[in-house]
Amino acid sequence: MGRFSCGIQCTRATLFGLNILFLFVGFTVMGLGIYVKVNGNFSSISEIYKVSQALGSEAMQWIGVGLIVAGIFTALLAAFGCLGAVLQNRGFLYLYAVLLSLIVFFEFGAVITTLVFRNDLWKSYDSGFVEIFNHAYGENQTATIQIIEDIEHRFKCCGVDGPSDYAKFGYRIPRSCYPNEKVIAGLPYTKGCAQAVAIWVWNQLPIIAGSLGVLLFIEIFGVISSVALGVAISHSSNVEDYHKF
Repeated sequence: MGRFSCGIQCTRATLFGLNILFLFVGFTVMGLGIYVKVNGNFSSISEIYKVSQALGSEAMQWIGVGLIVAGIFTALLAAFGCLGAVLQNRGFLYLYAVLLSLIVFFEFGAVITTLVFRNDLWKSYDSGFVEIFNHAYGENQTATIQIIEDIEHRFKCCGVDGPSDYAKFGYRIPRSCYPNEKVIAGLPYTKGCAQAVAIWVWNQLPIIAGSLGVLLFIEIFGVISSVALGVAISHSSNVEDYHKF
């Protein structure tokens, strides 16, 4: 195999380094998924443990399976990139480029779908919040009730769409709905938690968009660099074959 230009060598080294990092990420996610699958919760992490108990063991099993699948896919994709860069194998590089391109298209599709169906997503989110709220208080699910009250305290909100939710379902308005959790301090918060959480997520959009932008840049770089390296390897092979004659 002939020598590559300095630019191609740097691209090859960068591609290898990035995929080594993603390989570790893949194994970490897969290990976390196996841990969740076996134990059914995140008992070593107190905050997530509360969420896991509220979700229930069946939901946590599905989350564990999802993490395992995502970890395996990430590790395999990174392995294709590493092997393609080290072995200068065009097959691995092109397969890596195709899979990574599919991920990029999927991400673009997810963003477009979210924007187009944002009203439907809001209705689904709001109705899901109502269902969780009703089940929590109707079946006295203490773990979920604690999470709801933590949300009310943190986001200074009350109920799903407002304090009237408690009266609607015949529940007593908790102390978490009041400023400083003091009932005597005055009226409860008027803003519903569904809206409060949505506003908080909206305020985080610059951070989310920046993170997605960085990830997208890395993925596009991976596609371009793998294709460029594959073409360079092909060109080098053709030159060597030409010099043999």
